[in-house]
Amino acid sequence: MGIHVIQSQRLDVLLQGVMTSITQTSTSPFQVFKTQHFIVPSAAQEQWLTQKIAEQQGMTANYQFHQRIRGFQWYAYQQVLENKEKVRKANIPRLILKWRVHQALQPFIRADKINLEPEHPLYSIVQRIYDSADQLQQGTEKQLKKQSMLYWVAEQVSHLFNNYMIYRGYCQSNCQNNCMCSGNWLSIWGQNKALSIENLISKTDQQTSAFSLQQTEQLEAWQRWLWQNHFHDDFVEMQSIDADFWQILDNEQTRTQALAQLPTQVIVFTLLDLPPSQLQFLRRLGQYLDVLILHYNPSQEYWADSVDPLWKQRYDLGVKERFIGKNPKATDAEISAFFESFSLGFNALNRESRHPLLTRLGKQARDNFSLLSQLASGEEGNWVDAFVDHFPETLLGKIQSDIFYLAEPIAEQYPLQVDDHSIQIHVCHSSLRQLEVLKEQLIHWLSVPDSIVRRPNDILILTPNLAELEPLIRSVFPSVPNQHDVFLPVKIAGVAQLDALNAWRAVLGRLQLPQGRFSQDDFADWLNLTATQQRYALDYSQAQRILALLNDAGFKRGLDEVHLKQSLSAEDTDYRYSFKFALDRLALGVAVPAHVMVQQTLSYALVQPSDFELIGILIQIYQDLSARRDWLVAHEQGQRLSVESWLKLIKQDVQEFEQADIVALKAVREIIQKQERMLTLASYYDDTETQLRQISLPLPYILEEIQRTLESQSAQVEPTGQITFSQIGQIRPIPYRLIVLLNLDTGKFPNRDSHIPFDLMDALRQQLGDRSRLEDDQGAFLDAVLLAQEQLWLFYNGFDINDGEVREPSSVLQGFRDHLGLIIKPSLAQSLLQVETASTPKQDYVAEEYAVLQIPPQLYPLYYLHRLQPFDPLGFLAEQSYTRFQDHWFKVASQIQQVKGERQAWVNTPYSIEQSEMVILDSQQWIQDVTFPARLYLKTLGVENLSATDLVDQNEPLLLDGLGKYAIRHFLQQQDNQSSPEILQDQLPVGKVQQSAWQQSQLEQQRLLERLQQYAVTPTETTQRVWRVSKQLQMSCVTPKQIMQDWVSLDASSARAKRFAKVWLEYLLWLTLLNHDSATEKRRIVVFSDQTVICEGLSSQQAQQYLQEWLHLWQTGQQQPVVLPAALLLKPLEKGKHYDWIEQNSQQVLVEDSQKQVLKDWNDTGDFSGFDMTQNEACKLHRDWQFILQEQDAAALLQYACDHYSYALYQPIFEFLRVE
Repeated sequence: MGIHVIQSQRLDVLLQGVMTSITQTSTSPFQVFKTQHFIVPSAAQEQWLTQKIAEQQGMTANYQFHQRIRGFQWYAYQQVLENKEKVRKANIPRLILKWRVHQALQPFIRADKINLEPEHPLYSIVQRIYDSADQLQQGTEKQLKKQSMLYWVAEQVSHLFNNYMIYRGYCQSNCQNNCMCSGNWLSIWGQNKALSIENLISKTDQQTSAFSLQQTEQLEAWQRWLWQNHFHDDFVEMQSIDADFWQILDNEQTRTQALAQLPTQVIVFTLLDLPPSQLQFLRRLGQYLDVLILHYNPSQEYWADSVDPLWKQRYDLGVKERFIGKNPKATDAEISAFFESFSLGFNALNRESRHPLLTRLGKQARDNFSLLSQLASGEEGNWVDAFVDHFPETLLGKIQSDIFYLAEPIAEQYPLQVDDHSIQIHVCHSSLRQLEVLKEQLIHWLSVPDSIVRRPNDILILTPNLAELEPLIRSVFPSVPNQHDVFLPVKIAGVAQLDALNAWRAVLGRLQLPQGRFSQDDFADWLNLTATQQRYALDYSQAQRILALLNDAGFKRGLDEVHLKQSLSAEDTDYRYSFKFALDRLALGVAVPAHVMVQQTLSYALVQPSDFELIGILIQIYQDLSARRDWLVAHEQGQRLSVESWLKLIKQDVQEFEQADIVALKAVREIIQKQERMLTLASYYDDTETQLRQISLPLPYILEEIQRTLESQSAQVEPTGQITFSQIGQIRPIPYRLIVLLNLDTGKFPNRDSHIPFDLMDALRQQLGDRSRLEDDQGAFLDAVLLAQEQLWLFYNGFDINDGEVREPSSVLQGFRDHLGLIIKPSLAQSLLQVETASTPKQDYVAEEYAVLQIPPQLYPLYYLHRLQPFDPLGFLAEQSYTRFQDHWFKVASQIQQVKGERQAWVNTPYSIEQSEMVILDSQQWIQDVTFPARLYLKTLGVENLSATDLVDQNEPLLLDGLGKYAIRHFLQQQDNQSSPEILQDQLPVGKVQQSAWQQSQLEQQRLLERLQQYAVTPTETTQRVWRVSKQLQMSCVTPKQIMQDWVSLDASSARAKRFAKVWLEYLLWLTLLNHDSATEKRRIVVFSDQTVICEGLSSQQAQQYLQEWLHLWQTGQQQPVVLPAALLLKPLEKGKHYDWIEQNSQQVLVEDSQKQVLKDWNDTGDFSGFDMTQNEACKLHRDWQFILQEQDAAALLQYACDHYSYALYQPIFEFLRVE
């Protein structure tokens, strides 16, 4: 029996202590069957220890791990005490604590205005909650904001009270009856007494203002009220359990039976925190069984009283200032004498920091060592120092050795060797660039031969912002191998798997979609989730067909009428374009596949038999969404369901998805079941505590808890056997051969924003053993320095990615850099610098960057400056100190460095066309090609000029735009009988504009028909005929079905230049096929929506001649681009004007004015037109023209085409085509 301590700076030595302890010989043969209990600080340490024991024993069995001392403490209570239910009830999880705080404060925020008196202890915190919603007007929004703020307050208070129970809820002076310790806050609060704030504020803090004091007193007042009224009795219950436990162990009659329920030995393997109350538990437990503490201590020297030198300087200055304040006439000699006597009484020599890195960054470790040092006398057990005096002969080994011996740093003491790369500092521009550089360096590091083979599991990568970095990590380090890159196996520890998160999104989607706009994009995102498709037995193609059907049927936004009413005005009763509107059309289309009205519903005409099953699935989806539409706002609607009821409903939804073989939701189900167990275990009593199971919370907060737990996955933060990415501080203290720290930037590390608001422990005087997040981050950095066995890589963004300005690293990295700059000899670095700067101008440029970063010259060998872009040629210099590979970025950089020559113009390289025995053209496609030669050329090459996909309009139409008007005109032209507005309810705008738009469309159609009557009663019927151009070429043409004088067509479009060319070419093809003397009298008439186009006066022979010119253009345009779009040359016809030609050098060319106009239109930038010029075929900014004519003289090519083709092709159009 006893409490024994083995301390070492080596984890492998501590491991040997474990092995020695668990393999001790025993007189009892049954000892081997007993469970060995370990207390570890984290799941990472548990995994590491399990793996190491298995490596030495060949297996691990019958071991039980407890997370921290508190976990074992409650296990011991449960084993010894007979009233198991009482123990379970007393151990309140923090989540239950949070929910109870919410329940306690909720009645105080229900009123529209605060109804507490200013003297009430809760007034300050309740006022803060009301102030958070003060700017909101609507009652529901205001209440939701107050609820959200209240839940945030409950989150913070649950952390506070949890810490208070550990650090401020125990007697520090072994008081016999009622504890009178000033540090036992919870005992004082239990008596409804206020803390003496003025006495608890640090006496060295002379700057405390009256305002700060008042704020602290208000914090203490409302926290005391909340604790005394709602949690004091529970804490008394906890203390009674502790008292019962020790009473049983102290009683000789019950001790033997109790010890039989406990292990004979408990091993505490390393400590990250050591609350004094929990150390006291172990010391007392050591009187009855063996407690072995294996303590990781970075130094063999006594440093429990050492302090940060900066803190010591500030403290000494404060001492002198206070003495001078009391003795303003004191001389320098008197001040020195006072300070000397004070230092002797203060034990200042022992408090001196012999190594600033250790005392500045290792405050938490120092406090733990200080508490453990109480056991160093050996009265309670053995104290063993198992330090190993061996360190690598590198700069990293020098740092570790100095800390081990507490050697004071000596300036310019350490000569840095040329091949010493143990510490590297990489300077980048962004997090993405850091990861790109890291990947290259890891590939190199793993490929370097070594006496011990380097493996991926030798690498640990830490970052302060893992959640932000996760998508970039997955991008730079693919999860599956590919043939283009070296594969590195990585695992992101403590982050939920993507499939689990996406499966949970699928479950949440049915609850969240009805609470938003429910747009087509929102629904598409949800439907495209793998879990959603698996739940509804869909594949990808079926899901895309569903989305296409909904879009065609008119779905824009909104679930149904009820959903739209929530966001529309009371006077707005038009609920078209919703999901239900489209679904009703599709369902009716199953029975009536025609565009007709059936009982106030417009049927959808294009439903296929294969769509029947999909429409049935859509109906099921709608029912599922509708059934859950109010779940997220049920609390605000007065339906106050208990947390237990909500958890059951969510679990049912999760299990529904799991029944479709979605195994990724197992983690979510386990989280829900854990929360259910918390409620069950926290409400065992049948009297007043049954109300605990009736805690009522809005569903969003319960879902938020599940989401947060799923995303954090802190229990899964463990070594992975691969290259491990982890949040800094979560995998420690564990040694790795290579440790990398990313994003050591100012403002990111250490994280100063993660402190708990309202924390009295932070506001008042600290006590030995207190833990803070800031000190945790600093301690994690120190552990990385000390536990890196071979190399330590430090990354930070030294330049702003936007403006290139210099950015400072983290204060921790700055301190580390300053320390290195102090101890490294500058001679070697300076000689290297002189050699480098004498080499090339490029190296001069690199040296300038070192100077800009204000890096001491002796640290140049440690620094690696990386370019903004991975393909920057400067990043591939042979003189660079880091390794680059001849990968795809190298090829890009090589291409950039090559001397640029003139790109060979496409027009100078005719494309050879494969000759076919027979080519059959469609006249409409051919017309599209020759009127826009860019399309013809790219199509011949087989090149597709990709463009961004047009986004689907997410809003229902409020007005008819030009395309909408065209669609209605086109529809009305297809109708033989009189139509009603209901038949167009899938196209007409919403609201009162619907009727006016319908009337306007009818009026336009009537006018169009009246114009048509001037030429024919109805449009001419057409048919397909084949024109045999040659033996190898045929063309399928559209011509009138009967021989007629006029070929009349009705077109819903407006008359534009390109359409003039289309009409003209149809006219030429018709006359050519007709091949009759009466062709001169034939007319081609097209009645457009705004104008009428008439072609007449040509003979069949003339038509054939003109067609030959167009066929020549078609042949030439396939081999090289012809810059002659019809939309440009016929643009004057839109305004009733025309171009003129003049003979020049036996060639017809455009007159000067016409040439200027053509060039002006070609160079139009469209700055004030509001039209997308990349879609304007008449402009050089059209996307196809830009693609084809890049780095070429577009104006010269246009001029050439105009000189050689414009007269033969377009002059006849101006002569024989007229616009009325």
